Amino acid sequence: MNTSLIFRTSLLAFSVSLVACGGGSGGSSNTAQEPSDNTPSDNTDNTDNTDNTDNTDTPVVLSDTTWSAGTDRVLGLGFNGNSETPEITMMKGAPVSGQDGDVFSIRSVTYPATELSEIKNIDNLTDRRDFQDMDVISHNNESYVVACQDGSDTTGYTSAVSLHIFKVSDTGKVAELDLIDGSIEARECSGISAEFTQGTNEAMGATVYYGGDTMTTSGSPQYRYPRIMKVEITIDTTVDVDATDAVVMDSLTTVVRGDINDHISGVTGFGDHVYYAQYDDSEGTNNLGYANSASSPATVRNVDWSANDPFVTGVAQQMLVKDMFVIPGTTTTDFDHIYMVSDSDASGIVVAGYRRDMNLKQPMALSDDAATENCSDVLIGVSDQGIGQKLWCHDATDSGNIIEVYSPVHPGS
Repeated sequence: MNTSLIFRTSLLAFSVSLVACGGGSGGSSNTAQEPSDNTPSDNTDNTDNTDNTDNTDTPVVLSDTTWSAGTDRVLGLGFNGNSETPEITMMKGAPVSGQDGDVFSIRSVTYPATELSEIKNIDNLTDRRDFQDMDVISHNNESYVVACQDGSDTTGYTSAVSLHIFKVSDTGKVAELDLIDGSIEARECSGISAEFTQGTNEAMGATVYYGGDTMTTSGSPQYRYPRIMKVEITIDTTVDVDATDAVVMDSLTTVVRGDINDHISGVTGFGDHVYYAQYDDSEGTNNLGYANSASSPATVRNVDWSANDPFVTGVAQQMLVKDMFVIPGTTTTDFDHIYMVSDSDASGIVVAGYRRDMNLKQPMALSDDAATENCSDVLIGVSDQGIGQKLWCHDATDSGNIIEVYSPVHPGS
């Protein structure tokens, strides 16, 4: 589900707030660091001297007054603006009748208002493909929703995953991109993470990381593999998104491919860096992976692995990551902090740390911050100011509320 908009330093002259998961989802209010050029080593000394910010203001609760407990499910969350006047956008879905489809509602609110109001309704009664995640990216105070629609949610129904892109200010106009790379099709969307990267108003670059299953469509037999894929897009922000060549997919490449029986459940990224949650079926382990997509093939590292579910103490089982969010280190020698949420039955935020320049690792651990214990399903936040800034997540009590918390330090720090 969790992702993220992160402007590079070269965009400071004209950049504004941005978002990401996450499903991967993630977000930021200004700009993120450039990728480190240092090569990781095998040093595993886990050290982090970053302190949490002392936040004393009263957290805000955002409410969806139309929420139907036990029926509605929250699928994605996006952020635009700054920490004081953020624009929060949520996607929820409601099943209608078995395989007949679902109805999806995109809802948004900007502080100081606290009630999420519908900006777009998607009636999928005649389309068996479900929406599974969304992210928000922003440029010149204009927010773009990037929503991920499954290609094969129903058995026997085969088509590629589609990205649906539209402006929050003009939701009726939509651009659609099918994720097809030759004989490889993305099929089941576990999560996306999106950001604007660089360019001009007429040709803004954007990157979307996709995490989920893919299918080979030629040869015999045909195989299904989980993959992290990098989608590079150019958007002309001066025209309607459905205009000819307003949104163009420049490339779609595989960053990481898992084994046939593995499962990728979440993704979050910035620039050339991407983190993902993967269950290794052959080993029975929950893995947190990192990849630098700038190299070919990508540089891949295992940040942590555990046979136990980090959300459930002492239980050996598959970890279900519903969304992820990364806060990059403020310098190239700081730890990136990776945050994960599960479903409402296993609430809380799992935190891990990774220092890319020296391959230093902080293992996945459930946050001991009491304010985060009800976080579940979706996660977004401010990513360019280090830890201790605002995060938003779904309230695990199934109330339809989005709660404001602060990004916690690693429990081992």
